Amino acid sequence: MIRKHSFRGVMAGFATSALALAVSAQAFAGTVTSDGADIVIKTKGGLEVATTDKAFSFKLSGKLQWDATNFDGLMAADQNDPFDDTFNTFIRRGEFGLEGTAYSDWDWGLRLSYDGSAAGENTAVDRAFIAYTGLDFGTFTVGRFGVDYGLENSTSSSWITAIERPFMYDFLHGDEDTQFGVNFKHSGDSYGLMAQVATYDESDNNNNYESEGNDELFGYTLRAHWAPYLDGTDVVHLAANYHDSSSDDDRARARTRMGIRSDNDFRLTFADVDVADKDSEWVLESGAQFGGLRGQAEYFQRSIAGETDAGLDSDVDMNGYTAQVSYMIGAARGYKGSDGKWDKPTDMKGTWEVFARYENTTIDSDEDAIPGSLGLAGVVAADASDEFEASAMVVGVNYFATPAVRMSLNYVDYEVENLDTESQVDGVDVQDDGKAIIGRLQYVF
Repeated sequence: MIRKHSFRGVMAGFATSALALAVSAQAFAGTVTSDGADIVIKTKGGLEVATTDKAFSFKLSGKLQWDATNFDGLMAADQNDPFDDTFNTFIRRGEFGLEGTAYSDWDWGLRLSYDGSAAGENTAVDRAFIAYTGLDFGTFTVGRFGVDYGLENSTSSSWITAIERPFMYDFLHGDEDTQFGVNFKHSGDSYGLMAQVATYDESDNNNNYESEGNDELFGYTLRAHWAPYLDGTDVVHLAANYHDSSSDDDRARARTRMGIRSDNDFRLTFADVDVADKDSEWVLESGAQFGGLRGQAEYFQRSIAGETDAGLDSDVDMNGYTAQVSYMIGAARGYKGSDGKWDKPTDMKGTWEVFARYENTTIDSDEDAIPGSLGLAGVVAADASDEFEASAMVVGVNYFATPAVRMSLNYVDYEVENLDTESQVDGVDVQDDGKAIIGRLQYVF
């Protein structure tokens, strides 16, 4: 069980420890020597210390993302004035991490992460892993880590295009961070194959991940990517992903924030299967970049089969896609061929990027899988025999002032079909669409 602590308390502890180390260094500093290879210290982009033979190293890194959001309509249904203009500010992410190498072939990582956009702000250790890289045919990773699954999801949150990833990932489970897992990856300069078995946090978006007995449930994940054309940052990317949640009569849900985070962390729930015995999904990826022009598209399908507590059929089928085009002035996105994902821009000294994205997801739920309220009393389906369709248009601009500082501004226009707009929340008619303006200031080191 991960214990939750206040961000202020944890950061105060880090500050105290750092101060103590600094005072100790001043008090006892003398000649610095090494009992092995020479040491190289880098401070650009974080603090990194490594031996010249690269057998030992560690790197200190961190991230702060501060968001300001103004939104209205459907995703403001749970506010004091339902569906009206709402303004929220919060720390979207605060991260402090250490990673390194020991004895040449053993990599390790530990990260403390703070998420202030969800109700019940919390700080948790979300990375704690060891990887063995000494085999010619691949790398084994064991512990708690993130998984490469989907093109935009595999890209670091520091370098994703929009402020939030496409909402299609809300409906997936294979993209979730592991609670504990074993991951194997074989890769070359322009391709990679990955297989993983892992347990997941019971508090995640979709599943309880607990069997009828005392054992945890393991989900299975596969990914294969290939860049048939790769020349510097010019690339054509293709990939396929598969995940099986290995359901054992556990709960599975289809929920989304529609790409809009808020203090209340409101989410729409289109399906809630109490007793799921099947839950599998797959994702296809494509992307291309030539110069500063970049385009990508992703498509997914997910199928949940199960019953209600009363034994009635309760199945859900979902499918959706996202398509995006962007242009970076005077630079291009980096691309990691062995990982199959986008990286930071090649130049971040006053670099601008503009983009546009359209996304659409259809949720076809059995009538018994549709909850009485879709996340909030009064928000209900117009026709339980019909399917839901969620769509959004996102446009935005990114400004990379320095390698450490990024500023982003997004405009979101969204809509959900098959909601009863004659129903009410606190005496106000339900709205099935809305808009949002989201700004972010980011600092990474």
